[in-house]
Amino acid sequence: MKTMTRHCRTATLAGTALAAGLFASTGASAQTPLRNCIDTLQGMPEYSRFVGAVIRSHLVQDMRNAQAITVFAPNNAAAAKVNPALIDRVFPMEESGGPRTADPILSLAAIGVHTTNQRLPSATLTNGQSITTSGGTPLTVAVSNATPPVTTVTAANGVVATVVTAAIPCSNGAIYGIDTVLFR
Repeated sequence: MKTMTRHCRTATLAGTALAAGLFASTGASAQTPLRNCIDTLQGMPEYSRFVGAVIRSHLVQDMRNAQAITVFAPNNAAAAKVNPALIDRVFPMEESGGPRTADPILSLAAIGVHTTNQRLPSATLTNGQSITTSGGTPLTVAVSNATPPVTTVTAANGVVATVVTAAIPCSNGAIYGIDTVLFR
């Protein structure tokens, strides 16, 4: 009987831990499971060009399997500001003839500059904080004293992106929507 009680307690504790780690309150009485970062982005049409680059670079499974990731995802308006000679090589759109492929080197580099191998919820972003992306690019965070505060991310190349959608939680990290791509 002691063994059965111990197993029931262990199962209850494991179930509680699982629910606490994988479910987020939506403000309603029901709990909604969090999706991983790439699946969350796939459900957000304003990030379709970035998602397309991830898909065409064959990185979807890597992003799904990442244990801790933060994505600074440029929205479609940000992607549209990319040099016309590069945009279709990095953020290709589908054509009537089918999907175009991304340049395997440029798109991997672009995605690497926008992702980190750490979980950075909004409370952890601080003014002056240094972050290194999975592609090795140093980023610096700036948080203004305005109300509400404005958060920007500056890449080592001097490109500054403003966070337009803050800390979307995911099962394996967080997403920050940004208004500018972090490369030139």
